[in-house]
Amino acid sequence: MGSLLKWSLTSLLLVCSFHPATASAEQAKRFGDYVVHYNTLTTDMLNPDVAREYDIQRSRSRAMINISVIRQSNNQAVPADLTVTSGMLTGHKQDLKMREIREGDAIYYVSDFPVAHRDTLNFAVRVKPAGSPQSHRFEFEKQFFTE
Repeated sequence: MGSLLKWSLTSLLLVCSFHPATASAEQAKRFGDYVVHYNTLTTDMLNPDVAREYDIQRSRSRAMINISVIRQSNNQAVPADLTVTSGMLTGHKQDLKMREIREGDAIYYVSDFPVAHRDTLNFAVRVKPAGSPQSHRFEFEKQFFTE
């Protein structure tokens, strides 16, 4: 099942990054030697076996964020300290509890959370790759369509 997760998450990142309804241009940020890949989607898009294995509820009214950090010089995933906050345009904010998933050489950080139709969330991400002396910040916005 392990390689199934890696394949499913990688495939999901690739599919979502090219699907116009789920993606903004490039879903990656570069910081020196590091590239932070990120994606958000409703959890009903997950493979049922993968969702069950990682205790993620599949639902159109739940979303997830998936983040990975790659060191460009050797094209390797690196562990990172992440802080992610989501906020609605109304000002309501919540800290997302990120869970680390290791699958072979791959490292993913995921969190799931409730969403409603047409919710627009602003995400603030702080990432400090292991071995890096500094943390990096970026923000992005995502609107969810659940109907």
